[in-house]
Amino acid sequence: MAVDPSLEHIFRFFQPHAGLTRAVECTEGNINKTWIIEYIDDTRSQAAVLQRLSPTVFPDLPAVMTNFRIITRHLAEQAEQSRMVIVFPRACTNPEGRDYFIDATDGLWRLISYIGPARTLLQVNAQQAGAAGRMLAAFHLLLSTLSRESIRDPLPGLHDTPQYLARFDALGRKRGPKNQEEEFCFTGIEQLRPLAGLLQNNADEHAQQLVHADPKCSNFLFAQKSDEVLSLIDLDTVRFGFLLHDLGDCLRSCCNRSGEERSNEPHFDQTCFTALLASYLEAGGKALLSQRDQALLLEATRLLIFELGLRFFTDHLEGNPYFICRYPGQNLDRAMMQFRLHASLMAQEAQLRKELAQLPA
Repeated sequence: MAVDPSLEHIFRFFQPHAGLTRAVECTEGNINKTWIIEYIDDTRSQAAVLQRLSPTVFPDLPAVMTNFRIITRHLAEQAEQSRMVIVFPRACTNPEGRDYFIDATDGLWRLISYIGPARTLLQVNAQQAGAAGRMLAAFHLLLSTLSRESIRDPLPGLHDTPQYLARFDALGRKRGPKNQEEEFCFTGIEQLRPLAGLLQNNADEHAQQLVHADPKCSNFLFAQKSDEVLSLIDLDTVRFGFLLHDLGDCLRSCCNRSGEERSNEPHFDQTCFTALLASYLEAGGKALLSQRDQALLLEATRLLIFELGLRFFTDHLEGNPYFICRYPGQNLDRAMMQFRLHASLMAQEAQLRKELAQLPA
């Protein structure tokens, strides 16, 4: 298969003397565009990841790259000191020492190291969810020693649920639902709006540090032939925030056995919930959480389900400027999926709370 000449042009900015032989686009991402590439350098076949970061999403792309250098260096150093066997991506530089390229439409291109052989999963079982929980705890522990002042906020307003709700309300006053699917989402938002201020209203009671901010299922790299997690990737969202945002988002994603896309009956999986939380707490994450955090683990999961459904639906109403859509109405489908996932969680609320009470103290 011939390689797209435009990709080859970008690749040669980073590797002017190598030959690009293959480029396979990763279609799971909702924001950036990513290709796994293969190339020949000094007669050796090598692999790397070529990415285009969206200028629509990130207001300061050079700052994102500065963050990336600082974060990946810190994580590698801390993992080595702690004797953790974790590999994190690194940025590749061209012969002039530059590690990014800005294209004519202000997108930022970079070439980063390939970690593998590995696989990404859109749904996980309980054993895999437990592995994700251990990796998230390790990531939080490694990142806890990096000063928040070292990192520029790449996405101001991320996880500000009250702000997302205010944005939706401004739209909703001008435009009501146009079909049953939209009516379903309007109703879901009204039912869940009391969750919006869960963390921001009492911020001092909740642990905050630098966090991943998007630890969804597909951002964990699993070994090719086992359920071991090799790395946690997509580090461009790392920012100062609540640990419960990370835990809630990870639980939201990993406990959804139907995946993030189209499904009429998404299922929130109790076994994944228990396995992920138990592994996170046992791997050292418990020491980072406040007592108040530990009492709100289920509420944090509900909050992140609500927040993502709200964001998908607002993007749908605005014409899909933020999340990549591969077919008409995809953001509406995604929003409905989250509100149905919340219903599945609430149908099991009593059992989930019982399982929380039985986690190791």
